Amino acid sequence: MAVIDWVQFNENFQYYDKEIIKEVINIFIDEYDDRIAVLEKNISERDFTNLAFNAHSFKSVIANYMAPKPYDLTRKLEDLAKNNSDDGIDEIFKELMGETQELLLELQIYLKNNEK
Repeated sequence: MAVIDWVQFNENFQYYDKEIIKEVINIFIDEYDDRIAVLEKNISERDFTNLAFNAHSFKSVIANYMAPKPYDLTRKLEDLAKNNSDDGIDEIFKELMGETQELLLELQIYLKNNEK
């Protein structure tokens, strides 16, 4: 099953130039490793203030791609951080890693299929 809701994705981006869409996707791909590393550091240090900020930022970026599961997982991280709670935080982050890897793969396939 796809991570991205492609019907919603295509509907939301129907009026955008393909080059703009590809540029936005490439920015996400290029920033992904750094964003994940920062979240992982915030979690390992139980730095809830920065985790709330960084999870919110990542959630906002993910929202662009109509990917409900990764979006929900980043929302959960943000909510935990805002409540200074680490209840299940490591499991949520692990699941987020898997879901966002799938998101990356789907976006890379999209780019490959829209090279021209």
